Amino acid sequence: MIKQQSFARYFTVRLGIFFVVFIALWIQVATWVYHFAWDDTTEHYLYQDLDLALSGQLSMPVISDEKYIGILANMPVEFQHILSTHDVEFEHTFLLPSATGDMYILKSEGHSGEPLYVIHFFSHQNSPSLLPIFLILSGFMLFPTGFLAWRIWRSISLDINVLKYSLEKDNEHTIRFVELAEIQSSLKMARFAQLHAQQQERLFSSFLSHEVRTPLTRVNNSISRLQQIDDIPLDALDVIDELEAGQRELAETADAVLLLCQPNKAKLECKALLPILSRWQKQWAQRGLEIELLGTEQISEQTIQPKLFWLLLTQVAKNALQHGDGKLIVRCLKHGLEFENARDCTRTNSGHGLGSKIIMQVSECFGWKAAVHSGDRYMLRVLW
Repeated sequence: MIKQQSFARYFTVRLGIFFVVFIALWIQVATWVYHFAWDDTTEHYLYQDLDLALSGQLSMPVISDEKYIGILANMPVEFQHILSTHDVEFEHTFLLPSATGDMYILKSEGHSGEPLYVIHFFSHQNSPSLLPIFLILSGFMLFPTGFLAWRIWRSISLDINVLKYSLEKDNEHTIRFVELAEIQSSLKMARFAQLHAQQQERLFSSFLSHEVRTPLTRVNNSISRLQQIDDIPLDALDVIDELEAGQRELAETADAVLLLCQPNKAKLECKALLPILSRWQKQWAQRGLEIELLGTEQISEQTIQPKLFWLLLTQVAKNALQHGDGKLIVRCLKHGLEFENARDCTRTNSGHGLGSKIIMQVSECFGWKAAVHSGDRYMLRVLW
């Protein structure tokens, strides 16, 4: 799961980590440059003292707290001990640490043929620490870095506010950043699509409510008038019953679809599902579909809208009758229903999937989860 965070925190954390790592590396490298004399300053002074010694301008050996120039025999014992453990090449400068400080050494050949050593010694007490200086410089660098981060965040924040305002007022405003401009365009397209879908939904609901229900009412009135006629032929009674059943089924379907288009108007009630399933089983048995109910003792009451639940069952039965082969098995589970039947492989027309979409939409309206598993046998599992 992605943890949400603000742009300010996102940039602050990452720029802060980058700044700390950069400063740490910079301090370390600068310390090495100073300590190992990578800028050639120490080497310059070593060779300068060597030239003075070879030119005879110095009285050999030269011994002080910071410097020694002479041969190995006259060298202080501490320096001799350090050199005995290291192989110092001719005409190369070396940095050798000691217990009390650091030695910068240059070994060359003297006039007598003996090795001539030029040593500059820096004690730890006399060598100031560079860390406070680097920390002060880092503090000064923090101000421009913080100002830069603030400017970046301010620009992004202004564009975000412009984006919010343009969406609230439905106005076009120029946005600096391309990514935010693309988000603005996508959101406007999504809003337009949503408004268009809402208009289509309202149009469909109005059409279903008026253009379908009004003729159904007229059909119902006509059937009622026919039933009141005394001298109607007996052969016409079955036809009238069929018309009445068809009209009633069409009215129930229209009401259910209208509720499905306006789920906020569908009032859910706690109902026992077994009586509805039994009535559904008997009704479709008359149409030639055998339905077997298994595990009915596990089914319990659920919060449903009866018309929508009946619409779901109707679509399941229609799919089984049109695309299935054999009886439809309904397993009543503790946490849902499972519908299964064999597929009719002789049918090449698979339909448009409208029934499955209605089943999914009704399940979502109830807060259920519907999943279809297709293979040699068709299985629909609805879990609540």
